[in-house]
Amino acid sequence: MQLGYAPGDVRHIVLTHLHRDHTGGLPDFPRARVHMHPAEYSAVTDPSDPHHQHSLDRFMPAHRAHGPLLTPAVADEGEQWFGFQGVARPQGLACELLLVPLPGHSAGHSGVAVRDDAGRWLLHAGDAYMYHGEIEQTPPLAHPAFAPIQDGAQTDTGARVATRDRLHALRRDHGDQITVFSAHDPWELARFTALTGA
Repeated sequence: MQLGYAPGDVRHIVLTHLHRDHTGGLPDFPRARVHMHPAEYSAVTDPSDPHHQHSLDRFMPAHRAHGPLLTPAVADEGEQWFGFQGVARPQGLACELLLVPLPGHSAGHSGVAVRDDAGRWLLHAGDAYMYHGEIEQTPPLAHPAFAPIQDGAQTDTGARVATRDRLHALRRDHGDQITVFSAHDPWELARFTALTGA
């Protein structure tokens, strides 16, 4: 409202995953399409999915009581993004935006990649890592406050560690083309905000 928009003006929300700390605002925008990677959609909506109960347990009933318009992005198994396979495109958006599979934290966890006007990519890596030392340092350095949270929330330790290592390599090899950032790292957010003036 402070930006001049009414809740009904918000037509699209793109999420990395459906854990409660990422879905709390959904009831505020009941008519918005909620885009996610098809694997995350399947885990929440298909009772036969092996991660179904785990996924529902982390997607709070209060956040889904209004019947959010959960919408799987369209995956093209042949499409890749800097070597990441299984990229999916949310439909109906005007910008170039991709959901990049970053498995391990949740069943269908993905990063949100957006290309800016200068042609650089921003990759919101969600909860694929929680502290910049995990992808900036060798060996990876976890933060003692965040590591227990990550360990308790993940669905697949091996996949999460492999994803973290791929993000480390992505940042190292393509840092001139991509800015990677996490949802939970306050130091990284402060650094990113200072660089962009946001």
